[in-house]
Amino acid sequence: MPTNKETHFVFDMDGVILDSLDKLSSCLIKAIEPFCQSEEQYKTFSKYDRENPGLSRFEKVDFFLESLPNSNHIKTERIKHEILEQFDAYALDARLTSKIDEFTYRLPKKISQKNLVLLSNCDNTQLKVVAAHFGFHQIFGGGIIGTPPSKSSRFGDLINQGITNAFVSLSDSESDAIIARSLNITFVFIQKFARDQALWLKEDESRFQDIREFILCSDQFM
Repeated sequence: MPTNKETHFVFDMDGVILDSLDKLSSCLIKAIEPFCQSEEQYKTFSKYDRENPGLSRFEKVDFFLESLPNSNHIKTERIKHEILEQFDAYALDARLTSKIDEFTYRLPKKISQKNLVLLSNCDNTQLKVVAAHFGFHQIFGGGIIGTPPSKSSRFGDLINQGITNAFVSLSDSESDAIIARSLNITFVFIQKFARDQALWLKEDESRFQDIREFILCSDQFM
């Protein structure tokens, strides 16, 4: 006998709920700057960061570390740890002082809280602090999930745990679209705080200006 599926809506935080992308970019560049060995290296990383807003902090730091000459494994791991630790310190204030899409608070009026999930590249501990600060920890009853491990791994775990559930990924980034496609789930692009126009979006993937517009049309995904 077939089981009716419930749709779970998995929201990204930075660039969807919070207008934090530019601030976080500045935080990572600031954390990496002391380890840059040339102006060219600094410019190359800044360009990479600007062109890949949806990548995790881990992927971006790995890209930077690959540009360091003559670094042994122990030294590289030490530098990576220092950069990530400094970034997390900067990032907390950046997120806490970011603008929020106020329609986030209206999501439970249309969608059951148990079907709302927050999945972010933010550090697990920091994510809970930010969610509590803005008060949306009460909205995402389906879970508040950060990293590490990777976002793709976390999403995969969600799907494996929810055999009778359908999933919709809502994000501003191509990297999240790629994860959704690899998992064969629906992807929705939210434009409001995004850093690009999503020319990479496929014809069968939806685009909404903001969370308000998504709420008005959310019935089509249930």
